[in-house]
Amino acid sequence: MKLYEPAALLLLLAACSTEHHPKTAESAPLEKQLVSVAPARDVSQSVGDEVIGTVHARSVAVISPSVMGNVRALHVKLGSQVRAGQVLVELSAKEIDAKANQATAMFAQADLDLKRAEQLKASQSIPESRYEAATAQYRVAEAALAEANVMRGYTTLRAPFAGIITAKQCEVGDLALPGKPLLVLESPGALRLEASVPEIIASLLHAGDVLSVRLDSLPEPVSATLSELSPSADPISRTVLVKLDLPNLPGLRSGMFGRLTVPTGNERAVLVPSSAIVQRGQLELVFIVQDQKARLRIVRSGRANDGNTKILSGLRGGEVVVASQANLLVDGQPLEIKP
Repeated sequence: MKLYEPAALLLLLAACSTEHHPKTAESAPLEKQLVSVAPARDVSQSVGDEVIGTVHARSVAVISPSVMGNVRALHVKLGSQVRAGQVLVELSAKEIDAKANQATAMFAQADLDLKRAEQLKASQSIPESRYEAATAQYRVAEAALAEANVMRGYTTLRAPFAGIITAKQCEVGDLALPGKPLLVLESPGALRLEASVPEIIASLLHAGDVLSVRLDSLPEPVSATLSELSPSADPISRTVLVKLDLPNLPGLRSGMFGRLTVPTGNERAVLVPSSAIVQRGQLELVFIVQDQKARLRIVRSGRANDGNTKILSGLRGGEVVVASQANLLVDGQPLEIKP
């Protein structure tokens, strides 16, 4: 093994430990960014509990027969729009038809007998008792025919109001039983949200209250009027059923999912324009204005509504935030503020 002299070893170690750092160019100054600003507003907001509900039609008719028979004709399909009184289903009921034919024949015979009795009475050829018997027989036959016509009318099912067929549970040839649903008819222009509200907050509600409802099919919440409030609570779920009338808006359909907000009080909140929120990875940021420069601030946001976002932490009311072009800024960037 080769041994080095102490002086040579020191020179070798010094040479090995020497690091060469190339000179880096100085970073260019940040350019001014033209932005608009807005103050963070400290406001009083109502707070509430959110309750899940379902959209239902106010007018719903379950079309089911009153007599037994087979479906002879089906004049609608799923989604059909119908008018009030339109024929939906026709049933074939041989027993009812037979009784109706029998009643028709009996009435025709009773009518003929009564007319003959009237002629004989006019010529005083029959006693009064025979004429009265013919009259009574006519009235019995007339009532039987009316009853048979009512029964025959039950074999034709009509729409009780104008609407849309939302469910079809039969086909031609199926056996129709009394009370068995064949169709469901709904009025599309009148919808409401039905929700079960916990009894602890149901006492805060009254008929006529206007509440906020969020529906996944609509971009913004809608105002709904509380039309019905159950006077009793469900003993199992400890909830109270409420029904709210919804506005007639395109895109609303029965069966949709909705969220009802029940106000329970007020709280202070800081609001900023939603455009001021910048999402970078898992962080939410805003840029506040200090000495004409953008200063980065990490925040935690809440619900957005009407173009404003609630700030839960990281910002105080009165601070000025960048409301436009915020996603283009870096910390410390000079700002030119739009007048």
